[in-house]
Amino acid sequence: MKVGDNIKEIREVEKNFKRSYMAERLKITTRAYGNIENNITALTLDRLDEISAIFECHPLYILNYKQAKKEFYNYFHNHNGNHGVNIMNQNVPNQSPGIVQRLLEQLLESERKRIVFLEALLRKNNIEF
Repeated sequence: MKVGDNIKEIREVEKNFKRSYMAERLKITTRAYGNIENNITALTLDRLDEISAIFECHPLYILNYKQAKKEFYNYFHNHNGNHGVNIMNQNVPNQSPGIVQRLLEQLLESERKRIVFLEALLRKNNIEF
């Protein structure tokens, strides 16, 4: 597992943050932050906690990001010709029905936090919405 890869993808895809923003928030250089994403620097639990606070998510979300995303994707884009039909209702063996619900709740929580962050940013810059 490469945690730096997960951090990079969350930063780019979900949060749309720049490396410089992350480095500034962590009070480190952009290069030092880049080393975290490139899996050069060993990530401490304290640093993971700081990054998860910036992303407004639980540290486990970062650690399990690729696997959770893969499992979610496979539910709706499997190789059996499903093409988006919810296979949970097809009684497929070895499928955990709770995983989609858990991922949906995580996604909703992430989006709610993003909205709060964006609203605060708009208020800070005196932009009416």
